[in-house]
Amino acid sequence: MKPRKNTRWKVVTYATLLLLPLATTKAGDKIQAPGRVSFTEKGSLLVFPKVELRWDEFGNLAEDTIIEISNDYPAEVSIRAYFVHGDPEMYEPGSRTHPGWLWVNNEMQLSSNEPAFWSLYSGAPKGTSPFSMLDPGSPPGRPANDGSDDRVLRGFLLIWAADLATGEEIRWNHLSGQATLVDYANGTVWQYKAYAFQAFSAIHGDPTGTPGELNLDGIEYDKCFGDLFLSFFASDTTALSGGSRIISSDTELTLMSMDIDLRQETDGPVLTKTKFDIWNMNEFKLSGSERCITGWDGILLSQFDAPNHFLLANLQTNMGKARISGMASAEVCGEESVSTALLGVSMNRMTFDLGTDFATAGTNLVGMGEEAAMIQTDLSSGIPPEKAAASVPQYRQLSRQPLAISKNLMDSAEIPSE
Repeated sequence: MKPRKNTRWKVVTYATLLLLPLATTKAGDKIQAPGRVSFTEKGSLLVFPKVELRWDEFGNLAEDTIIEISNDYPAEVSIRAYFVHGDPEMYEPGSRTHPGWLWVNNEMQLSSNEPAFWSLYSGAPKGTSPFSMLDPGSPPGRPANDGSDDRVLRGFLLIWAADLATGEEIRWNHLSGQATLVDYANGTVWQYKAYAFQAFSAIHGDPTGTPGELNLDGIEYDKCFGDLFLSFFASDTTALSGGSRIISSDTELTLMSMDIDLRQETDGPVLTKTKFDIWNMNEFKLSGSERCITGWDGILLSQFDAPNHFLLANLQTNMGKARISGMASAEVCGEESVSTALLGVSMNRMTFDLGTDFATAGTNLVGMGEEAAMIQTDLSSGIPPEKAAASVPQYRQLSRQPLAISKNLMDSAEIPSE
């Protein structure tokens, strides 16, 4: 697939704007101005920027990702979950060609106030597709290319609330999530919160806008950040050493574009230049670090191309900060590159005494400013009609029940705020 051009903007109609005041008319809704994406609030759309499976050289599972989601509302909701392979197609000599930029869609239900989880490796206990189906074959995964003999399968997840019958996106600002990456080989675990986009252009439970388009524009859903901010320890620093232990540090950075085309007829993920403005502890600004990414990227800071200001020898201080922007750059990345909003997470990998022990700690990247983006997808076929249509099918009543909760339920359950 070739990178697709940026065509994310949408004309906002007067009718769309008229829907905004209605967002306060349902139980559980609150008066709220549209804002930016957050990882501390609930939402209708969840984004998990990094998921990973890893196997050792013998094919044993070395790392899994556990996905947790929760429906904080006293009624059932249908969700669509896209599991997306982040890496491009790759030929492995002596093995096979590994597909890239593939995805699989899972449609499932969360019952009233249900918390749920599943293993990315097995899909259990929720019963989702195993992530490994995106690159089947033996040995599993592809070479990690990080200096180890490991094999990996990496990417991201998108989850949003949808109408059970039609597949259309709906407002359901009661979803939250978390990813836990478990490294069985090294005995470490780290977590991050899912980014949540709240929906605004509908009342609770109703379609948000054009079917198949999730407009992250501050009108339909929250906007994205304009830039991202990364605080990091310099690669190769031993500043965290203490208690007779020598600790070296490196940071894995994961970034993804939020202009995402998941339609069957697609030109592929967008290409963008990620620009890094870096400051050290002496307030010196270092520029020139940049990297072309196509849709999604995960890399250790120590592996950046020159000039690599993340290295201790170049940064000249033990800690630094970076401001990250997704930009169009015909000169650096080609004519197809576009400006795009980014989300991401970072993971600090600490090595004790040259490898006797390991530890990891991760976090979401915080953001600044605002930028719009769009997720595009094909609608599911929904529930097939019955042969006879003499009465309203039961599935339709069930799918709409969450939108008009009975008085008995209102009396017996507290409706949470969004």
